[in-house]
Amino acid sequence: MAKKSGGPDVVALVDDVLTRATRVGASDVHFEPTSGDMLIRFRLDGVLNTVLKLPGPLAQKAVSRLKVLGGLVTYRNDIPQEGGMHDEARPGLDRRVSIFPTIYGQRAVVRLFQDDPRLDDLDSLGFSNQTIATLKAMVNSAGGMLLVTGPAGSGKSTTLAAILRHILKTSPGKSIVALEDPVERHIEGVTQVRVNPQGAMTFPVALRSLLRQDPQVLMLGEIRDAQTAAIAVEAALTGHFLMSTLHSGTPSAALLRLLEMGIEPYQVTSSVLGIVNQRLLRRLCANCKKNDNSGAWLPVGCPKCFSTGYHGRILVAEMLSMTPGLRQAVLAKADVENIGKVLEAEGHRPLALEAQRLLAAGITSQAELNRISY
Repeated sequence: MAKKSGGPDVVALVDDVLTRATRVGASDVHFEPTSGDMLIRFRLDGVLNTVLKLPGPLAQKAVSRLKVLGGLVTYRNDIPQEGGMHDEARPGLDRRVSIFPTIYGQRAVVRLFQDDPRLDDLDSLGFSNQTIATLKAMVNSAGGMLLVTGPAGSGKSTTLAAILRHILKTSPGKSIVALEDPVERHIEGVTQVRVNPQGAMTFPVALRSLLRQDPQVLMLGEIRDAQTAAIAVEAALTGHFLMSTLHSGTPSAALLRLLEMGIEPYQVTSSVLGIVNQRLLRRLCANCKKNDNSGAWLPVGCPKCFSTGYHGRILVAEMLSMTPGLRQAVLAKADVENIGKVLEAEGHRPLALEAQRLLAAGITSQAELNRISY
């Protein structure tokens, strides 16, 4: 009987690590080589935790096993590679593996996509009632652009996917196309296209061509450059409802970034319907959180929360709509500080204030608020 690639011990070890990661709800598994060994780390609730160390000789065999699972070229150790790992026994679980060469050997990261029905429903994500009502009104618009901002790992793609499902449910028959890099969640009823920024099918090429395909709703995984931004604004101004993400710390900064990309102020005010700025905060573990003498809740750590003091995450978000005052500020090319003053005068509820509400309720900790740094 032929021996499995990497040896039976490595096969069992890798399978056990991935099974354990799935069981505890990790979003990513890192296999990080060092000068002497390899660290295996789970990303739990957005934070990396070291769970195992492998000796050097076993480390690269583990990476070879991941290559086999991902359908990658096992004899090439000098190039980056990416592949999918599908488990027929778990149809709701999708995994993607990425290999990258380093001075200490190959580094691997496995991303786990686990179906969670709670994340499919816009009403269940954790937005305030007012934000949900505003979003539902916006998606019925005949044209315009909705932007979702925040750093990597803040749940932007999950929010967009939930909005798409809401549109499918409430407006059946609409032509919906999504351009993504990569496609993370398969949504029945949406035409999903994988773009390749390094290949021929880039965001600008795909988006410009799709405008001739008679779509009513367009979703872009991300607006990354001036060319994509220009075409996205053009689409929003010509009767298409367009959604996308933008890496930005605040809604004000997102508006200014569009201006910096060369979009004219009148185009920004005419195309942007609203901006959702969001973060994911770790929830204090209900099993072990501790109240100190001042009334604040602190993380402790127990077996239930993998000794982190936190278990699960909660969304905190702010919603900005294009008000007359905000339009005037953008047309005047106001800076972030002055736009902030306009929003404050109009009663905008900022992200920091929403986060303080969760702190007062004992849902999260001050240390966690400091970590996400609005």
